[in-house]
Amino acid sequence: MKRFLLPVMFILMTYTAFAQQCSNDDFVSFCDTKAAVLRLLSYPAYRGSDERVLNRAGDMAALAVIRSVSMEDLDSPEKARQILLILNLAFAAPQLIATNTNRRPTAAMLLLDHLCKTNCDRGNGSEIENIRNEIQHNTSTGHPYEFVTMEGTPPIDMEHMQWVSSVLRWTHEINPGMTRKDLLRVFTEEGGLSTRTQRTYVLKGCPGIKVDVEFLPVGNVQDGLIESPTDQILKISKPYLDYSIMD
Repeated sequence: MKRFLLPVMFILMTYTAFAQQCSNDDFVSFCDTKAAVLRLLSYPAYRGSDERVLNRAGDMAALAVIRSVSMEDLDSPEKARQILLILNLAFAAPQLIATNTNRRPTAAMLLLDHLCKTNCDRGNGSEIENIRNEIQHNTSTGHPYEFVTMEGTPPIDMEHMQWVSSVLRWTHEINPGMTRKDLLRVFTEEGGLSTRTQRTYVLKGCPGIKVDVEFLPVGNVQDGLIESPTDQILKISKPYLDYSIMD
């Protein structure tokens, strides 16, 4: 239980101080930041407007995360990956952070410490440390890492690469043995021909990314048309790009 005390105490102390010191504009900024945080915690993609809000938020984004998630969510590997994305966006461009106070990653470091205690043994340890190192570099130097490309090769579009990586994280959550209900947390149905045992799905928030899924019917197995939330995933393809199909 001790590992839960730090975030709770930090919420109470920091938000009280924040409420006493900030202006109306600061409250509006916090509301915008919290709205962007909630969208990134809920959907498998983020909008350009969310990225711009978070780029200006800095440590305010970490506070918004702590204010928005439960203790159970803080211990969830899925939510942990989304929180890491939020922190990465919040400190990706330190020169854009609106206030000096939010340029210091106080809440962000506490949040990373908690995520490390609860998620480092679940395969997220290296990603947590990478984000920690990047935030420390960006806030201490005032500029992000410089990415070097070989002479003659096209430059890497890091913003698009980061967006694609955030989307692909969601596709890795679904595996054979899970159910159709699990799948529909991340994907939605695509148009075109389908049966109960085989259907194409598109990623919520980015319908150009698709997967083909085969199911084992569970319950009323003789009915080849009526899909059940408990149908079991037998196979799921790697995500691929394609135009949407409209019925």
